[in-house]
Amino acid sequence: MLAIKVLAGRAERARRYLKKHAMLDAKHIPIARNKFIYFPIGAAKRGFALPSGMKAMGAEIADEKFDVSGSKPSYRDMLRKELGGDYGNVARGYEVLGNIAIIEAEPRLARKVAHAVMGINSNVKTVLRKSGAVSGRYRVRRYAYVAGKRNYVAEYRENGAVLRFDVRKTFFSGKLSYERGRIAGLSKGRENVMVMFAGVGPFAIELAKRNGSADVIAIELNRQAYRAMLENIELNKAGNVTAVCGDVKKLANKYKGFADRIVMPLPKDSRSFLDSVIMCAKRECTVHYYAFVPSDGGTEKCINELRGFFSGKGYSFKAIGIRTVRPYAHDTIEIVVDFRIARNAVR
Repeated sequence: MLAIKVLAGRAERARRYLKKHAMLDAKHIPIARNKFIYFPIGAAKRGFALPSGMKAMGAEIADEKFDVSGSKPSYRDMLRKELGGDYGNVARGYEVLGNIAIIEAEPRLARKVAHAVMGINSNVKTVLRKSGAVSGRYRVRRYAYVAGKRNYVAEYRENGAVLRFDVRKTFFSGKLSYERGRIAGLSKGRENVMVMFAGVGPFAIELAKRNGSADVIAIELNRQAYRAMLENIELNKAGNVTAVCGDVKKLANKYKGFADRIVMPLPKDSRSFLDSVIMCAKRECTVHYYAFVPSDGGTEKCINELRGFFSGKGYSFKAIGIRTVRPYAHDTIEIVVDFRIARNAVR
């Protein structure tokens, strides 16, 4: 059976990529050997070429023997076992953050759904249920304990980084794993990087670990997230990251002309921080701008707005990459625009 071979430190990123592109053979369990994880993709796919997204992770194609007796039941199989044939909307999926799984389910069914999740995820020790929407200044969510060890501190590994954080007190999304790895891979040489809205540090730490020559400033408003970021910097020995607690708009002047690269992972309000980008950017600067936009025509409108803003401030603007990150609502998507700005010469 064919498999994708990838270093263990990149396994979670690889798993998400393979799942997103429907390449995993769900009937067989991935296997670990030495420093590598092998993901089964099935004999039926023997003619396929390794996608560029996997090549970027250093993945390879390998022939491996997977034990059929260890076949892994699917989430839906486990739900049928726990709930019977009628499980309706409770199979909306779940998110695993290391030792914690987060589900969306009706309270009366949550415990059975939790058993289904734990039945196919041996690393999950705690299951929590979303009990409120993301809200407030710090974009946090309420959770209800469902099963396993009563714990709210996630220990999560991603792209070679270890992250520890309290899910109730900080915002974190595993859905941005690919983006964090992608941005980290773009940073080269001795460049100054600013990560706005840095949270518990994933963008900053992964970039700093990949590019040890970078000087990274990571700014976060939420003091709880800032404290977790300090711990994560130490856990990852990312000494080239400086964590700063405060409001980007109030701190921008302190970092005037600092950045060769700016990361803006706050899709809801990024536009209101574009003046801070101009303040912090060097004469030329690469920016990674995340935004929620209408799925119909929203991307083009967003780019035109960015071009208009920077042109009005005396900067040239060039979009160098545009990507849909994920669906957000039935008519809304999250996008990332990679663009480069340069201050126009004064005549």
